[in-house]
Amino acid sequence: MKAKANSRIWLLLGPETGQKQDFVQELKKNLETEFRQQPEVHRHYAFESDFSELISLALNGDLFCAHKLVLLSNAEDLKKADADKLKDFLNHPDPPSTLILLSDETRHDSLGKIIPKEQVKIFWEMFDQQKKGWVINHFQKLAMTMEPEAADFFLEMVENNTDQIRLEAQKLSAFLGPGAVITLDALESFLVHTREENVFTLFERIADGSFPKALEVLKKILAAKETEGIGLLAGLVWQFKVLLSFHLKLRQHNTVEESLLALNVRAKKAQANYKSASRNYSLTDVQNILVLIAEFDFRLRQYRAEHHGLLLELFLYYLMVRKGTLPQVPEF
Repeated sequence: MKAKANSRIWLLLGPETGQKQDFVQELKKNLETEFRQQPEVHRHYAFESDFSELISLALNGDLFCAHKLVLLSNAEDLKKADADKLKDFLNHPDPPSTLILLSDETRHDSLGKIIPKEQVKIFWEMFDQQKKGWVINHFQKLAMTMEPEAADFFLEMVENNTDQIRLEAQKLSAFLGPGAVITLDALESFLVHTREENVFTLFERIADGSFPKALEVLKKILAAKETEGIGLLAGLVWQFKVLLSFHLKLRQHNTVEESLLALNVRAKKAQANYKSASRNYSLTDVQNILVLIAEFDFRLRQYRAEHHGLLLELFLYYLMVRKGTLPQVPEF
């Protein structure tokens, strides 16, 4: 039997961290209004905290603050025995704290049985079209206009949650300024100028066929830990799709300049990269490379993060040296 409803506890589940944080901030504002002062915030992680001590913290009042907000991340690590300890908190008539349990998982059987259903929220990732609309609307709030193609590419380049999207949007706003129209070229310029090495500088080295230099760039990107492997591949997919279209335009007897303009490649540096890439990678090569990227995207999702560096180095070798020929990827 579930404990009685208690509005001082929340179980927030799901992968959409940005919307979860919005919910927490709104709850924090409501507590500030209710108690006429900001709650004292305590942040903990399940894998490093004694849950009994956390419950004790949440149940004990504080002379110096009217209310506490206790946040526990990685709640998926809590066991059934931990969940049972919540009964003391749930049965308290007026706990001096609000307890929020957060997890990226979409369910927790033990917690779900004891926490009232109305105090459980699941934050799902938005569908792609929802995200695109959200991004365009978010930039409008920042007094900027984002073109649809730029929005598509922006979403390919950032992690799949509104929290990360908002962070990158703030950087882009600071770089371009209010009133700016965000085009693909503007987005490329931003990424080139704000990171020493990124998917664009990697593509530049891939385009000129220099495997040692490309490998060096890849290692710098991995060392910086600013871009996940899947995001890196997404950026390369975008550029190789443009390269594929460039080859097809040339086959239709368009000039190089006409082809690049038709594909909205206007920046001189980007034009030079695609010209160089078209010389080093044939139409068949590019088709093979796109299949190769899909294969390694699948592999990255299958293997643990500690293997991603090796997989990406193998990927780069098969892309540049083998021109996209599919490998027999070793099992780990």
